[in-house]
Amino acid sequence: MTFIPYAPEQLSRESGRAAFGTDAAGYHAARSGYPPGLYAYVLEHIPSRPRVLEIGAGTGLVTEELLRREVAALTVVEPDAALVAFIAGRLPDPRLTLVNAAFPDKHIAGPFDLIVCAAAFHWMEPVAALARVRDLLVPGGTWAMWWNSYRNTGRGDALSDAVTPLLEGIALPPSDSLHGHYSLDETLHRATLTKAGFERVDYQLFQTERMLSTAQVLALYQTYSYIRLLDPDRRARFLDALAEIVETRFGGLAPNLILTPLYRAS
Repeated sequence: MTFIPYAPEQLSRESGRAAFGTDAAGYHAARSGYPPGLYAYVLEHIPSRPRVLEIGAGTGLVTEELLRREVAALTVVEPDAALVAFIAGRLPDPRLTLVNAAFPDKHIAGPFDLIVCAAAFHWMEPVAALARVRDLLVPGGTWAMWWNSYRNTGRGDALSDAVTPLLEGIALPPSDSLHGHYSLDETLHRATLTKAGFERVDYQLFQTERMLSTAQVLALYQTYSYIRLLDPDRRARFLDALAEIVETRFGGLAPNLILTPLYRAS
């Protein structure tokens, strides 16, 4: 099958605010959680029973983990109303406050001991977002942001190396390019956080390896904003080409490398 590329562009930050809630259950099932060691690292210097703010919660993968860790109160800001409803149905908890709004536009009452953002910071304008984060933190409080990078071209990720040519001409989100995810650029994010006024910036990179069937690869890619926002014909063409790669090159079972870069600042 020949996959026909289209003219490249970049998805706007606003496009991410409603790209995922149309199939919240599918998104939740296909996306991987984060390594347990990540949470231990994020909470390392946090007081017991902290007040926490989570920005861009998606389907609540991180929300659920934070509630398991004895937080006193957890405020979640999520711009997609369908995802807010999905979290409310999954995680009824008196400590949880859900706010359907884009950050930092909505007024949020702080302060917080810890503010976190998983796989969502790229949908925000960084200068305004980080300024508001600093305003909402207690003195010495912690800001943590991280991503799961599922496509790691040129890093021993055979599936990514095979799939990346299919993305030529597809509009990618602000965090992504054909060459890789911007979250892996440690120099960039250290500089951004330092310029925003954070005095200490720590970096950790977690790695996970797994095998995915053809159906699992298709389910994963269908959660991506740049696939969800394609018109139906273009999306079908992409998914057909993706399935053919997994079947013909990997025998229906492909290796998937997940890199999880974490930035912790105070």
